Amino acid sequence: MKKIIIAGGSGYIGQAFLHKFKNKYNIKILSRSTLGKHDYITALESCDVLINLAGASIFPNRWTSKRKQELLDSRVKHSANLLQNAKSFSINHYIQASATTFYPFSESEIFTEDCVKQSGLNFSLNLVQEWEIQIEKSSIQNNSILRLGVVVGPKSKFLEPMKLLYSFFLGGMIGSGRQWVSWVHVADVIDAIDFMIEKQLTGPVNVTSPNAITNKDMCELLAAILKRPNFFHMPKWFYQSVFGEASELLTEGHQIYPKTLLDKGYKFKFDQFEEALKDSI
Repeated sequence: MKKIIIAGGSGYIGQAFLHKFKNKYNIKILSRSTLGKHDYITALESCDVLINLAGASIFPNRWTSKRKQELLDSRVKHSANLLQNAKSFSINHYIQASATTFYPFSESEIFTEDCVKQSGLNFSLNLVQEWEIQIEKSSIQNNSILRLGVVVGPKSKFLEPMKLLYSFFLGGMIGSGRQWVSWVHVADVIDAIDFMIEKQLTGPVNVTSPNAITNKDMCELLAAILKRPNFFHMPKWFYQSVFGEASELLTEGHQIYPKTLLDKGYKFKFDQFEEALKDSI
């Protein structure tokens, strides 16, 4: 039985993975607060797979200078320290969480893992690219990058606030509604991680449904399933005034395609948003 260490495994994805695969793998959860401590380091001693899911929540807090530093430290600094600690051990596979904000926002382009790194002025893109650079410091033989889309599922942090708004008849399209939402069900996230371990997939892996959805269509589906109106449309400037720079995560988007997973034979449990939404409500 392979031993898997999940750093930052107390969150939504880590707990889902633990629940499903606790009988398949020997799984140990480690938190960022124990990084560098004796039990943390000794846990790595006989580890086969190291999964790094740690990172402070990027939304809904405004991105003040202090908050930006917290987001950077929880990802970049933490990953660097984790990999430094891992150097002394014979770990076979390292999987690091990342996000689809690696790719620039666009209403027309479709991005796969083959797309080259692009520079940008927005903080979310630069944050993720700095995060991924840390993997270059890895001494582990097999390294993977988990580029996660918006994660949905029961009690997901993305859907719960939206459900609350619709329950009070305050639901509606965000901004233009044309922005793409590259989403993935949590069941596919954990199965994709298991698939990556089994197949020893390396390099960047987009973990999103092959069928992105526009914000307009997403909101219409949510309203229909919850049997609530969908007329409370707020313009882009409203979200900018409330969330500042962080509003780009709501008002901008992109279509991300999971080419690597599909090429290697992964079969999505939820490839249509309506099915995923019904399972999440």
